[in-house]
Amino acid sequence: MSDALPKFDAPPVIETVLGVQFSRLPGFSTAHAGWFWKSYLQAPERWPKVVEAARLEDETERLGQEEVWVRPVVRLTTPGAAQRTQIIRADDERMIQIQDSRFVLNWRKQSHDYPSYDALVPEFRESFAAFSRFVQDAGFGSLDLNQWEVTYLNHVPRGDMWDSPRDWPKILPGLYAPRAVGDEVRFETLGSDWRYMLKPGFARLYIALKHVRSHMGEEVMMLQLTARGRIAPVEGATWEAGFALGHEGIVRSFAAITSADAHARWKRRV
Repeated sequence: MSDALPKFDAPPVIETVLGVQFSRLPGFSTAHAGWFWKSYLQAPERWPKVVEAARLEDETERLGQEEVWVRPVVRLTTPGAAQRTQIIRADDERMIQIQDSRFVLNWRKQSHDYPSYDALVPEFRESFAAFSRFVQDAGFGSLDLNQWEVTYLNHVPRGDMWDSPRDWPKILPGLYAPRAVGDEVRFETLGSDWRYMLKPGFARLYIALKHVRSHMGEEVMMLQLTARGRIAPVEGATWEAGFALGHEGIVRSFAAITSADAHARWKRRV
């Protein structure tokens, strides 16, 4: 599309994820992750915290003739497989995650506002280039990339435009709940999942709405948008092109499904 992307000065986003998946690196271990952290990250002293986490199982988006309507349950770990290493910046606002088949950069809201997609992509490019050099130097050869992913996680706390999930249509005008009839029936909560094709044969968008409690214990409306697609360089489907496609799909969809009142609250300027 040629028209400008919507922009918000105070969006409800609390986390973004930019990541790529690649064919597994046989023999990759947490020791390799530590080697990368100490020797290849620019200013490693700015990334003082390292945490072990359960491995994310490989997940391939099935498109075209491989399309499935029900996605399998994702297992977090495989016995004997290398774990995921989370390398966290001193301010807790950036986290690099690596395992034998993934490289991920997270922004997590702390004391500063969302830095913008245009600021995060160069950060990803720089740190991923360093990881690619490390993989070569460690004897693994070139990375065989197969999938990209972009995720935006939004939290709208109770008291900010809503007091009950019955108020959620004020934020998401197309949302509704089936009417249940009975003297003792009272609407309590809801959750929804939507799936869209972003580019036939290449990418898909998922939107998930949940009623949850944050890690601080506050009640929130959680709206997550995830775009995921193939990396096929010979067809022009690079991770850079995928990120751009996913980001545009997420931003335009977020603006399309949310209300004018919500846009005013989040200070939309485009």
